[in-house]
Amino acid sequence: MKLRVVGSGCPTCQRLHEMVKAAVEQHKIDAEVEYSTDFNELVEAGAMGSPGLFKNGKLVKVGMPDEEELLKLIKG
Repeated sequence: MKLRVVGSGCPTCQRLHEMVKAAVEQHKIDAEVEYSTDFNELVEAGAMGSPGLFKNGKLVKVGMPDEEELLKLIKG
């Protein structure tokens, strides 16, 4: 699985990236985690905010999920 956090580089975006990496490691999920500051990715996906979480190329969340929601997004 490929997980990608896209944001402006702000502390919130960086925090989501760290949360995703921690969830993948803690729950032993086989996933590649990436971070991008290419805001065009969000625009092209139709997102109206940031950060954005992409799973296998599909935008699954805009904004900050809590830990429970994040795990559901990753596993679901």
